[in-house]
Amino acid sequence: MMLEGLIEKDIEEYGLLKITEKGRKFMKKPYLIHVALNHQFEEEVAEEEEQAAAEAQPTADPVLFEMLKDLRKKVAKEKNLPPFVIFLETSLEDMATQYPTTTQELEKIQGVSKGKAIRYGKQFIDVIAKFVEENDIVKPDDFVLKSVVNKSGLKVFIIQNIDKKMPLETIARNKELTYSELLDEMETIVASGTKLNLDYCIDEELDDYAQDEILEYFKGCETSSLALAKEELVEGNYSIEQLKLMRIKFLVVYGN
Repeated sequence: MMLEGLIEKDIEEYGLLKITEKGRKFMKKPYLIHVALNHQFEEEVAEEEEQAAAEAQPTADPVLFEMLKDLRKKVAKEKNLPPFVIFLETSLEDMATQYPTTTQELEKIQGVSKGKAIRYGKQFIDVIAKFVEENDIVKPDDFVLKSVVNKSGLKVFIIQNIDKKMPLETIARNKELTYSELLDEMETIVASGTKLNLDYCIDEELDDYAQDEILEYFKGCETSSLALAKEELVEGNYSIEQLKLMRIKFLVVYGN
């Protein structure tokens, strides 16, 4: 308003602001004024840092990832278990990024407990080791440690708040996660051997019949696809989030 001459500072009266004659005319007949906004450099810097971090993030080897998915399907059939009980898809992606070739390294993969590494790991380690040797892969030794450290604080926060029966939407919001991202983190936590009691939030979403129907479906499914689960359970009209929540409960009850 000062730049437009609508108000002025009266120095004699200790900087009191006064409306000018032009300002009085503006009040009687307002007109559009274009204002230049301050440039938010902080936001641009943050975006650039996020982009750089994303570009620096190693990506899963697509060939190895498919090989591991095929192996998981084979092992699941042998054990008469759903594929996601053997290893989560995110765990396979991490394996195809980290290239673990020992049981100790496999235990550091997200969503892999010591028990699972011992129970199912050997075949996966053998496939990865052969792939690494045949393709002269250089393993990212330090990345596993970084990822474990970065995830540990979030894991503790989620476990503590679920123990307090905090609404999942609140937990997600407090950590600036989407609801779907929170469910992914919870599934990884459960797959790695930690039990979460989710009955307090599941009971609000689904009645006993719906819960039993979904659990029975997961007992016999041969895929990890929630989209397919939604199609095959179409009469229940379940959302992907509800199915994922029940898949987490399935892992709690049957997965470890």
